[in-house]
Amino acid sequence: MKVARILFFLVGSIFIVASLPISSGIMLELYTIKNISDKYTITSINGGDDFTDSTIYSFRGNIIEIEEELKESVIYKDLFDNYIGIADVTLKINGKEIETLKDHPIRTGYYSGLSRYFGEVAFLLLGDKKNNDTQFVVLLKKTKEFLKAKPNGDLEGWVPIEELDYTMITLDSEGNIGNTSFNLTERDALQTHLLNEGNVVPHTIGYHNQYMSGYLSLLFPIAFPFGTLLIGIILLLVGFLIKRKKKLVS
Repeated sequence: MKVARILFFLVGSIFIVASLPISSGIMLELYTIKNISDKYTITSINGGDDFTDSTIYSFRGNIIEIEEELKESVIYKDLFDNYIGIADVTLKINGKEIETLKDHPIRTGYYSGLSRYFGEVAFLLLGDKKNNDTQFVVLLKKTKEFLKAKPNGDLEGWVPIEELDYTMITLDSEGNIGNTSFNLTERDALQTHLLNEGNVVPHTIGYHNQYMSGYLSLLFPIAFPFGTLLIGIILLLVGFLIKRKKKLVS
């Protein structure tokens, strides 16, 4: 009986120790996802596959536009066989220059409108549910990436996550302009959501970790870590019951 009790405690503890950090990280992600969705509505104007052909957007009487000065029409093909050129990309609001991306990679060829700046510039609408107000948001990826594949299949031109810098321009309903710069490693929860919705990050990023950003299945996170965590708790409870039963018998 003593050996069985020790075995239950040992195996249960191993299961809990292995599962608890990841399961708590997932719960933190789920809490933040719910918190963001309860507070905001976010609409991407140029997200996904539904690209607009225009680079001009009107928001409550304000004109937001992207002005392009093409330097080189084609310098290489990217991983998806898109032609990549070089241009100065300028954001203007009501005719005033706000930010310029100098010598920045853009998609050329048959692309037009905002789709030329996919991955570099994003237009979004940010709705505040509490205040019943909406802001126009422009995300600019300040760091240049010239990502392409070598003949042997290796990738070159990528930039480490900690070197990716962004600028977030906000325009509220009264025409006030905000300007915030941040590094990808220093983003907050709202910035994380905007970056994902705007498709200006190399891959989907989590709020605190990457546990919920990959492919989810019955194996992860159902079987592990939540299944193993539950089994660990059950094994510990069985160990306690065996110990309690032994005391009652004696």
